[in-house]
Amino acid sequence: MTTNKSTAKTTAKNNAKGDKTMATKKTEKKVEKSNSEKFSELANIRVPKALRVLKSISSLANDDRYDYTDEQSDAILNALKSAVDEVTQCFENGGKKDEEVFRI
Repeated sequence: MTTNKSTAKTTAKNNAKGDKTMATKKTEKKVEKSNSEKFSELANIRVPKALRVLKSISSLANDDRYDYTDEQSDAILNALKSAVDEVTQCFENGGKKDEEVFRI
């Protein structure tokens, strides 16, 4: 019987703690971050992620492990250069993409 009582007491204590935790979480106000803080936070996540992916792509150049043609490697390099050019253009234009201009 004492086991049941102590278990019940422990459960009640844990439930009370859980209720307090939930109440605290609900009453905490979300702190607004400045745009600069948001930028830094996201850049610190996204840039290392992109660099890891680029490193994994560069491992495809290992001709001891893979066979590929010049056309295949050129396609990869052109796609990556194009993506970097787009990112560069976005930073130069404040995030706005240049509209395609048609000329004859």
